[in-house]
Amino acid sequence: MEIKHPEWLQIKTGNLILYGYNQEWYKTSFQKTRGCGPTAAAMLLLYLNRRGAGSLPYQSNSISSITQILEDVWNFVTPGWLLGLNSTRKFCRGVEALAAHYGLSWQCHELSLSAFKFKRASLSQVVKFLKEGLASDCPIAFLNLQKGRVTSLESWHWIVLVSLSYEESQKRYLATCYDGGRLLTFDLGLWLKTTRLGGGFVYITVEASH
Repeated sequence: MEIKHPEWLQIKTGNLILYGYNQEWYKTSFQKTRGCGPTAAAMLLLYLNRRGAGSLPYQSNSISSITQILEDVWNFVTPGWLLGLNSTRKFCRGVEALAAHYGLSWQCHELSLSAFKFKRASLSQVVKFLKEGLASDCPIAFLNLQKGRVTSLESWHWIVLVSLSYEESQKRYLATCYDGGRLLTFDLGLWLKTTRLGGGFVYITVEASH
């Protein structure tokens, strides 16, 4: 299962394809080190904007125009000094504030995954949430506070999930994500089972405007 237009989040520079936007495009060193959350938010917002015939006053036809949008998103989806943007709730509050600012009633859906394993959603619940997000044709922001045994992931980091597949031979779900220009795939069940701090997932749906 996959969003309908993953290519909308890919950027061609010469012969190179960048998968997703990069927090390094921010201006200040503070933004570059804390900017993964607003960068992920910008990817979700720009995908929906393109799908919805430009509901937001954003032009995203170049890295320089995307960089300006990253700055605007930062004003709403704002990381804290110490912990950055360390919860799905903070992410959603920012996204909904931005949507409201532009007169849109877009809605954030979040699945927060506790650091306590006994409180955490099961793999089937996580898969159900992700499938609902992908079925609504929205990329999904993934907060990974601790990567567990998944070596391809970075801890304390937001990336964007674009597809989910089930590998029958290994009996596992593989999530494909864009992370600062990189394409990566990881075992969702392994992450859920081994992460020590949890994290969460967020997607946005486009409700009718008021």
